[in-house]
Amino acid sequence: MQENSKDEYLKIAKEYLLKEFGDIVQIFEDDIRETDDTFCFHYQSKKFFETLKFEHQFVGQGPLFVLKRSKKIISYGSATGEKSGLIRIINQLNKERLIRVYYKDYDIWDGKYDLIINKVEDEACGLEDIIIENIVNVLLKHKIWKANQYDSDHPNAHYYTEEELKETLLKSPLILKRNFCENLEDLLVDIINKDIYLDWTLSEIK
Repeated sequence: MQENSKDEYLKIAKEYLLKEFGDIVQIFEDDIRETDDTFCFHYQSKKFFETLKFEHQFVGQGPLFVLKRSKKIISYGSATGEKSGLIRIINQLNKERLIRVYYKDYDIWDGKYDLIINKVEDEACGLEDIIIENIVNVLLKHKIWKANQYDSDHPNAHYYTEEELKETLLKSPLILKRNFCENLEDLLVDIINKDIYLDWTLSEIK
C-alpha cells in the first residue's frame, strides 16, 4: 500500500465526516482496507475512543468507502457490512465501465439521462423485425413508462405497450425522457448484451 495514496483518501474521508457530523467522530486508522477500486473506513465517536464504553458508541453507521478514480464517497448504514457494501460497489463500477464503452462520460452514481434509441434500420440484412422484437422484449422486462402520463386511477396506463414500442422503433427514434425506469444501468447493460450494435445514445439532463 502506498502511504501517500492512503493518506490522501484518509483526508477525504475525514473531511466528509467533519462536514456530516462535526468534530465528534474518529476513524479507526488501524483498520483501513484497500481494494483495487476503493478505500474502506470505519469510524466511531471520539468519546468511545477515549472511554471504550458501550454507551458512548454511535449506532446506525456502516462502512465508508472512497472510490479511488473519482474520489466519490459512498456511505452505508449499519444494515450493510463491509463485504456486502464492497460487492455492491464493484457491481456498480463494472456496469459503469461497460456502459462507458458506448457513452464515455456515464456516471452511474449521480448522472441523470434521457435515453434515445434510434430508428431501427438494417439495410444489409433486412432484419429490422427481429432486432425490434429483441429490444422490445428488453424494454418490456424493465417496465418502461411515459414520465408525464401517470394516472393514479389507471396505474398501468403510463407504461409503454409492446405495440407502442414496436411502432415507434419502426418509424422514428424512441426518446425516453427523464425517469423512465427503475434502474437505467440495468436496462443499458441488458440492451448492450442483447445487441452490441444497436444505435442508441444518452442525453444528460442538466
